[in-house]
Amino acid sequence: MTRLLSAMKTDVVVQVRNKLYAIGIGVAVLVAVMLAWLVGADQLPSVVPPLMLLVIGGTTLLYVAAMILFEHDEGTLHAVIVSPLRPSEYLWSKIITLTALATLESITMIGGGMLIMSLSEAVPLPNIPILLFGILAIGVMYTLMGIVLVVRYDKITNFLMPMAALFTVLQIPFVHFWGVIVHPGFLVIPTSAPTMLMQGAFMPLSAWEWLYAIGYTTVWIAGLTVWAYRAFHRHIIMKLG
Repeated sequence: MTRLLSAMKTDVVVQVRNKLYAIGIGVAVLVAVMLAWLVGADQLPSVVPPLMLLVIGGTTLLYVAAMILFEHDEGTLHAVIVSPLRPSEYLWSKIITLTALATLESITMIGGGMLIMSLSEAVPLPNIPILLFGILAIGVMYTLMGIVLVVRYDKITNFLMPMAALFTVLQIPFVHFWGVIVHPGFLVIPTSAPTMLMQGAFMPLSAWEWLYAIGYTTVWIAGLTVWAYRAFHRHIIMKLG
């Protein structure tokens, strides 16, 4: 636990120095203003979940890739392998700190937008625990997927095209939740489940929707956790060790 906390502290310091917090909060404030300007309170259930899918998911995927590639270039990954820090602790440090950053960005976007809206109209509060659960879930999911993908590359230029392809697939469900094209086929894509969880914070869901949202999210996060660890071991530890 001490090693994990130390790794998390280091990751947060690196994230602050690389201005991830400044950029993330700055973008979040801008999105909050745009949300309050363009959307009414009655539209929040159909706008906020896909917005979080588009904005938070994309930045989290990019952040984890940038951090791991930077540490690969700087030789930090080699040092991690020979240090007492376990690979699982290294990965969980990334998952926890980047999900925390994504959560802070989300709270700023949603809370700031609703606060501005409340100056001109009544804004009903969402179910905050469920909303946070959905935000945390999508942050963890995107971080794990980023790890699974980025460990296969040693340069950001080689990673960009595969990332764009993955990014496109994972964000396609926004058309379903935004109501552009509503089709159950979109629910097969793993990011649909945490997006539906966030939707459940603003509006009632049926029993099967709750079962799908919670169950599918849990299954994917569990599977991605194992996949991320094995990918890190195969493509990083085996090669650098």
